[in-house]
Amino acid sequence: MAGRRSVGFDCLRATACLGIILLHTVFSTSLMYAGEMTFGRTLAAEIVTNNLMWAVPCFIMVTGALLLPPEKQIGYGTLYKKYIARMLGAIALFGTLFVALEMLFNPEQRTWAHLWGGLYEIFTGDSWSHMWYLYCLTGLYLLLPVYKKVTALADERDMLYLMGVYTLFLSVIPGLQMANIRCGFYIHVASVYPLYLFMGYWLSRWGGRLRRRVYGGVFLTATALIAALTYVRVRWDIPALEDCFQYASLPVIVQTLGLAGWFFRCREEGFPRLKRVLANIDRHSFGIYLIHMAYIRLLFKHLRFDPFDWGLGGVPGVLAVVLAAFGAAYVTDLVMKKLPVFRRVV
Repeated sequence: MAGRRSVGFDCLRATACLGIILLHTVFSTSLMYAGEMTFGRTLAAEIVTNNLMWAVPCFIMVTGALLLPPEKQIGYGTLYKKYIARMLGAIALFGTLFVALEMLFNPEQRTWAHLWGGLYEIFTGDSWSHMWYLYCLTGLYLLLPVYKKVTALADERDMLYLMGVYTLFLSVIPGLQMANIRCGFYIHVASVYPLYLFMGYWLSRWGGRLRRRVYGGVFLTATALIAALTYVRVRWDIPALEDCFQYASLPVIVQTLGLAGWFFRCREEGFPRLKRVLANIDRHSFGIYLIHMAYIRLLFKHLRFDPFDWGLGGVPGVLAVVLAAFGAAYVTDLVMKKLPVFRRVV
């Protein structure tokens, strides 16, 4: 499976795309209507958001599974003209679009100072929050030739060692700080995201030896643990536990590994209609990711949509926002793919 497209990759990225929209919708609800959030609503919202942190790492794991195998030849020309140019184009184009939207909906920001300030934020990475993923992916692409040298020479034992070191020093040891335990040892890497890249490669090449139900059990166990930790965090107001719900936290790493492993082992046969639907969503997932926040912000910030008006604890209202944002973003991506300026990056 390594180096070639799999139905599991399509299904995983489509699921991650829907998970991101749900994550941002629930998080935005918590921010906009904090005054209406009872303890039960707050707890439910926190459990949902904390259990959706696997979404972006799953995208990165599919990238690792597709691009890191040695048989996948990527020269420097292809790397810069195809992969890096696309990311930089998306950052510039959509960063500018979001600056324009802010000025359109906020008359007090229609000044040259706000325009130049917004354009400068594209460079500093302070544009709309979900844009961070593009900067992250650009950095991974820049180091891709080095990462591919590693996978070209590494056997499974080497990969397990590398992932173990990453996990120990970027997740376990930093996690000890929650208990005020400090450690002076460190490794010379900047972030946890290469770990997800290598994990995706390992899953695609050697992960098939574990049964699918094992990965499902790992995912469900990590999900239950995150839910329990979230309850403790909310019930007793322990800010230090927020570190348990970050991309570098061990529960999130394990949860992502379990979910990705379950999808990577997805067979070609069975549920053909569902898989066609998910494959179609996957083809539009990048554009949906880029533009969906515009519709969520429109509904919450400018139209003042209140999901709690729909009753049942706001659940139907939240689902309505998810469906509306997804549908609008999907249609928008269809249009963007027909426009010369946008179709090069989406």
